[in-house]
Amino acid sequence: MARRISPKRIVHGALRHGYDQAAKDFGGLSRSLRLRVGKPGPFHDIRISSLHGNKAHSAALLKGHFVYSGQVMDVGQQGDPWTVAAPSQRFAAWLHCFDWLPDMLATDDRQAPVRARHLVDRWVAVYGHWNPFSWDKTVLPHRLFHWLALWSPNFQTDRLSEAAQARRRSLLRQLKYLRRVYPRVQNGLDRLVAASALVMGGARVPGQEEEFLARGLDWLDDEIDRQILPDGGHISRSPAQSYRALRVLQIVDASLQSRGLEGSRTLSRGIDRLLPVIPFFCHTDGHLGGFNGGGEGSREDIRRTIKAAKLNTRPFGYCPHTLFQRMDLNGTTLLMDTGSSPPPGFDTEAHLAPLAIELSTSAGRLFVNCGWNPEQPPHWRDPMRSTAAHSTLIINGETAGEALRSGLRTRWLGTAISQAPEPVNVSRKEQAGGVWIEASHGGYMPRYGLSHRRRLFMAENGQDIRGEDSLYVPVGASPLSREEVPFAIRFHLHPDVRVTLAQDQQSALLIQAGNIGWRFRTDGGPLAIEPSVYLGGGAQPVRGEQLVISGRALGDGDGETRSNRVRWSLRQLDVR
Repeated sequence: MARRISPKRIVHGALRHGYDQAAKDFGGLSRSLRLRVGKPGPFHDIRISSLHGNKAHSAALLKGHFVYSGQVMDVGQQGDPWTVAAPSQRFAAWLHCFDWLPDMLATDDRQAPVRARHLVDRWVAVYGHWNPFSWDKTVLPHRLFHWLALWSPNFQTDRLSEAAQARRRSLLRQLKYLRRVYPRVQNGLDRLVAASALVMGGARVPGQEEEFLARGLDWLDDEIDRQILPDGGHISRSPAQSYRALRVLQIVDASLQSRGLEGSRTLSRGIDRLLPVIPFFCHTDGHLGGFNGGGEGSREDIRRTIKAAKLNTRPFGYCPHTLFQRMDLNGTTLLMDTGSSPPPGFDTEAHLAPLAIELSTSAGRLFVNCGWNPEQPPHWRDPMRSTAAHSTLIINGETAGEALRSGLRTRWLGTAISQAPEPVNVSRKEQAGGVWIEASHGGYMPRYGLSHRRRLFMAENGQDIRGEDSLYVPVGASPLSREEVPFAIRFHLHPDVRVTLAQDQQSALLIQAGNIGWRFRTDGGPLAIEPSVYLGGGAQPVRGEQLVISGRALGDGDGETRSNRVRWSLRQLDVR
C-alpha cells in the first residue's frame, strides 16, 4: 500500500530537504513570509482557445473524485483536497501542480468554473503564503502555468471581492518567488515551463512587463535554443517531451497574441521546428512512439494540434539531430532509435535502448517497447529504462550502458545516465523497391568486446519487413574473450496482438485486430514466447507477450557466422 502523507507533514515542511532548500532559495523562511505584493488590480483578459482537457474526467473531478496513478482521493462536491491526507507524495505533487485543472474545465457544465475557483481559493487559504512542498521548484512552475493559461474567464470574475484579491496576490507572490529561484529550476521541461509561466505572468499582470515579461522572454529564448534541436526534436530525445514542449510554446504564443504582444523570433522558430516532428513520431494509430520515458499520449490532442497547424506534408524519414529513423510505406510504420543518451542534465528520464524498434500497421501496433507514462507505479520506472524492456538485442540479460539508481551521486545528478551506449552509427538507403537502414552501437564493448549491428529492410508495399542482428568485434579492436556469450533478441508485442508459436520454434503467427495476420520467421533460435508488460497507455501495467530469439555468440566473432548473426522476417498474410 502506498505511503500516506498527512496534511501536517506537508504544511509544516516535514519534507526536510525541500524545506531547507526552499528556505535557502528565498533567503530564509521569515523573509518569504514578509514578501509584499500590494493589492494588484484585475488582470488583463487573455483567453486561450487551444487548451486541451479531457472531458471524460470532468464529471468525476466535479464530484470531488481525484484519480492519479491508480490512486484515489474523494473529497465530495463541496470539499477540497488541501487538508486531506494524500495517498502518496507523487499524488500530492500532481494535486499541487494543478495538472487536473484543464480536465475539470474541459466541460460545458457551468459549475466547473465555480468549483475550480473554490479549489484555487482554498489552496490560497492553506498554501498561498509559502510552503516548502507546494512551492518547490518542481511543482510551482506547473501550477502557475495552468492558473495563468486558464485565468480568463474562470478566475477573472468578482474582481473586487476579497477572494479575488487574495487569488491575485497569491499568484503575484508565486511569480516573484519563481523569478528569484528560476536559475535553480532543474534542466528540461520544468525550466521551459518556468520561463513560459513568467512570460505569461508578464502578459497577464498589469505593470509587470519589465519584471516578468522581458526577463521571461530572454530566459525562454535561452531554453528554446538549448532544448529544441534543429530538426525539431526535444533534447531529451523523447517523443512525449517533444509534444509537451510544443504545447507549452503554443500556449505562450497564444497568450501573447491575445494581448497583442509580439513574441520573439526564437519562440516562433521553436514552434515551427517542433510541429513537423510530432507526425514523425506518430504511429499509424495516431499515438506517439514509446521511447525515452514517454508513452502513447492523447491521440485526440495530437490530432487537434496537427489539424490546427494545417500540416499537409508527409512525415520525413529521419531526424539527424534527435537521431531517430522512420520507415513509412503503404500503411506500415517503423520507428527506430539510432542515437545514444541525451546530454547530462537532460538524461534523467532517458532509456538505454540502442537500435530499439516499434512497428505499427493499418490495424494498430504490432511491435512495441514496454513504454512509460507518469501515472505508472514508480517501482516499474527503473526496469522500463533497461534494454530488455525494448524491442532490440540484449547480451546476457544486461543493459547496454548504465543509469544511476542510488547513492550520493543521485542526490545531485538524479537518475542520470552514467555510461551511454556509444558510439552509434547509422546509414539509410531509399530505393525503388523499399528502404534499407543499417545501424550499430558499442554499448556492450566495455564488458564483452562486441558491437551490435542491426539491418532492416521494408518493401515498398509495407507488407514485407526483413531484419538482421549480428554481434561482431569491430575492425581494429581486440576480442575480450573467445568464450560464448548468451544473447536474446526481443520483440515486445502490443497487448492487442495474439501470437501462436509453430512447433519447429522457427516461426510464429501474429494476429492483429480485424484478423490481420503476419508470419514471423527466423533462421536463428530457438524462438519462444515469453511474458511481457506494456506501460505506454494507462495508469497500470498491462500484460502482454514477446517473441524472443535466443542464441550464443562467439566473443571473437566477425558477425558473419551463424552463431553471431540472426536473420528474421515479417510478412503479411491473408487469414480472413
